Amino acid sequence: MDRLPCSHYLQSLTCLSEISHDQLDRYLQALRARNYAESTLAVVVIIIKRLFRYLPAPRKTELAQNFTQVTPTDMDAFLAAMQASELAPATISLSLAILKGFFEFLRETGELQVQPVFKHRHTIMLPTHLPKPMTEADMVAFFKVIDSVRDRLLFLLMLRCGLRVSEVCALTWKDIDLTAGTALILNGKGKVDRVAYLSPDVEQALRLWQQVQKPSSGYLFPGQKRHPGPLVRHSVNAIMRAYLRQAGIETDYSPHCLRHTFATQLLNAGVRLEVLKELMGHRALHMTLRYTELYEVTKRQQYDVAMEQIEQRQAVGRR
Repeated sequence: MDRLPCSHYLQSLTCLSEISHDQLDRYLQALRARNYAESTLAVVVIIIKRLFRYLPAPRKTELAQNFTQVTPTDMDAFLAAMQASELAPATISLSLAILKGFFEFLRETGELQVQPVFKHRHTIMLPTHLPKPMTEADMVAFFKVIDSVRDRLLFLLMLRCGLRVSEVCALTWKDIDLTAGTALILNGKGKVDRVAYLSPDVEQALRLWQQVQKPSSGYLFPGQKRHPGPLVRHSVNAIMRAYLRQAGIETDYSPHCLRHTFATQLLNAGVRLEVLKELMGHRALHMTLRYTELYEVTKRQQYDVAMEQIEQRQAVGRR
C-alpha cells in the first residue's frame, strides 16, 4: 500500500513557518526511515498541536516560526497547563516523551543547543494499573446480547486470539487460513508479526461471516461505504459500549479488556509465560509478567501442590 508523504500529516498545522514545517517534516521522514508505524507519525502531529494549544500565545508564535527557540521554561508551562486541564498522567507523559524525541532530533542535527525536556524536572509518576479482564459473569452476559454475526466474530477474535483492536481492524481475508486454523497478524504493535490460532467458535463465526461478507471485499471488517478502508478503533469502542449497556453491565470495559481476559484465562489453564508471550505478540517477557498478578487459580494450585510436597518431606523426616 502506498504511503502518504510526510507533509500530508502537517496540512492541519497551518501556523508553521517554512522553517518549522521543514524541521517537523524531516523528523517525520526520519521516523519513517526507522520503520515507525504511520500511526506514530500522526501522534507526533497531534502532540505538536497540543503544545501550541497550551502554550501562551507569544511562545506559540515563536515556536511556530522556529522550533529551535523552545526552552525548558516552555516545557514547564506546557506541563502545568496539561495538569491544570486534568489530562490523564499517561497522556501527559506521552506528550512529553514525543516532544523530547523531536527536540533530540533537532539537537542531534545541530539545530538545537539544549534538550528542553529535562529528565527529572519534566517527569511525572504514572500509576500502575493491572490488566483488566472481564469477569466470567460479565463476559457471558456481554456475548449473550450480541446478535450480529460480524460483531460476535469481532469480539471473539480479541477474546480467543488475544488480538488488539488495531490488529482486528487490519485483518484481511488473505490473513485467514481456515484450513490451518490460523490468522496471520502482520505488523502488530512493536513491529511484531505472529500467528494466531483460531478456536472452534472463532472458526464457526468466520464461516458464518464469510457467507455475508465475501472475501473479495478485502478487509475482514470493512468500514462504512463513505469511509473506504477497514473498521476503525472508535467504531469498535462504540459498538462495545452499546452492547455493555444492553447487557446491563456497569463496569467500564474497553475492547482491550477482552485481550486481558484471553491472557488471564490461558494462565489459569496452565499455559507457560514464554508461550503466552508469543501468543500475545509481546516483544519482551516483562510485558507478559503483568498478567501474573491476576491468575489466582493457577497461583493457588501451584501453592497447594508445593505445600503438600513440603509437608510430605517434613512428615518423612519426623518418622
